[in-house]
Amino acid sequence: MLTLQCQLRFEHQKDQEAVFQLMRRFSSAMRFAFKRLLEGKKDGDIIRSLYPLFGLNYLYAHGALTQAKAIMSSLKELGQSPKKVVFGGRKLFEELSRNHLSGRRRDKLLKKWRERRQGMLFTVGKKHSKGNGNLRLVWVDGRLLLRITIGEKQWVYAEVIRRVKKERDKWNAFLGRLMKAEATGDWFPYTVTLRRKEGKLYAFISFEEELPPVSITKAQGVIGLDLNAVPQHVAWAEASSDGNLVSHGAVPIPDLSGKPKKVRDYILWLTAWEIVLLAKEKGKAIALERLRHMPKGERGDGKPALRRKLGNWAYRSLREKIKVLAQREGIEVVEVSPAYTSVIGALKYAPQFLLDKDRAAAFVIARRALGFEEKMPEHYERLLCDGEFLGYAIAYWEEKVEELRARKREEKNKWKRKAVRGSLKKVRKSLQLLRSWMEAKESVGGEPVGATCRVVPAQETANRWKEPVRGGPLGSQKAWQVAHAALAEPILGRSFRDLSPLRAVLVLGDWERPAKRLAPDLVQGRGCRHPSGNTIGEDQELMLPEARANERVH
Repeated sequence: MLTLQCQLRFEHQKDQEAVFQLMRRFSSAMRFAFKRLLEGKKDGDIIRSLYPLFGLNYLYAHGALTQAKAIMSSLKELGQSPKKVVFGGRKLFEELSRNHLSGRRRDKLLKKWRERRQGMLFTVGKKHSKGNGNLRLVWVDGRLLLRITIGEKQWVYAEVIRRVKKERDKWNAFLGRLMKAEATGDWFPYTVTLRRKEGKLYAFISFEEELPPVSITKAQGVIGLDLNAVPQHVAWAEASSDGNLVSHGAVPIPDLSGKPKKVRDYILWLTAWEIVLLAKEKGKAIALERLRHMPKGERGDGKPALRRKLGNWAYRSLREKIKVLAQREGIEVVEVSPAYTSVIGALKYAPQFLLDKDRAAAFVIARRALGFEEKMPEHYERLLCDGEFLGYAIAYWEEKVEELRARKREEKNKWKRKAVRGSLKKVRKSLQLLRSWMEAKESVGGEPVGATCRVVPAQETANRWKEPVRGGPLGSQKAWQVAHAALAEPILGRSFRDLSPLRAVLVLGDWERPAKRLAPDLVQGRGCRHPSGNTIGEDQELMLPEARANERVH
């Protein structure tokens, strides 16, 4: 869907006032429909009630209901309550509610708020109505006019004004389609939205583009994209049609904080175009995560800097721009489930190919778009059935809980205390996950519930081509959750962007060697409890009995 903006100019002031009056009635009808939707009324009943109350025809009434449903859907997608919406803008409303605000400043804000609250008119396009029934574009004496229906067989006309600054402007293509439709009678639907801004009237015309056929499909392979907010960049990984890693990289994005919306959009368009050109050059389809809601933190969580970065991250905008440009270039775009792509990439492919976790996640996205399922590696599978290893991980998280409890008691700043409380909640979640897995393992005689604990024989050849697998029980999301809780921080430490130490675990199953790296920190801090129950302090070395025995042999 492509949207083009233009300005409208009336020859007579009375025509403009008639349209403004219609926009006020339409905006009121939209708010009325929104309230009825909250009450659970049916669409047909709402539309029928709009006729006598606001004097609108069916197309306008249907448009008011469509806009109300779109606003409600958007609020729910953003995680906001529809019951707390303020039409016209909450920020403006709060500024107007200040007692000290008066004079010209208040009049200016009040005019702006009323334009947003009352200055809207919308009609969905219909092909059989010559494109649009109520807001129709017509040619009169070589001029393009917008015919606006204001009553039963009553219309006013406004001249459409738009300056074309470049030859490839989409407005030229739209006018060409419009002239062709008028000459042949083969109309196409276009939706028109009118909005008031600073006393002027603007039209936003939306229509489906004539896109080229898809010529680059996932049959040639896929480039998986992982869009990241901290730091802002797009990690990509190229996968061949058989699921193997071909190349990888990252596209940096400049800091968007504090920049005007037009500048932000320009930067995101350039980023999207760079990615699409990369896919076109390599002849690969594009894979994206189907992520509808991007968590941006909560006020009072004690992490203002992170919230600012997440708040400035335009994930949806960049994602939609990539999709639009790819469709224009005939490149297939595949959307996949985002479930545990980062976890699987960090544990499985980051140590295997020595990638950072973002590029590894992009590789998982690419493989998922090709239809591959991720099987739990053999040595991870063994560790999830190893009571001693699970005991070590549980002991780590128990120590972490005690440390955070002490920090929470000592912290005097309430905002920092909230941040510690949030960290404590996450740590307890990891601890509970491991405990429940351990209990389930013991309850069935040494094997976790829902897992076969199958060990691949040493002589069995590796899955070199990474063919699609059916996905055994240990490849489930539950097992990946447990593996992440047991392997990531307990083995790598608090900051685990460097995942290369996991290579020893992935290839050899040796989790003791990377765990030893934490010994200095643990000695200086709280110490580490061995699975046997003993605590390793300043005079003891973080080494399991098996490791000590091997050391004596050598």
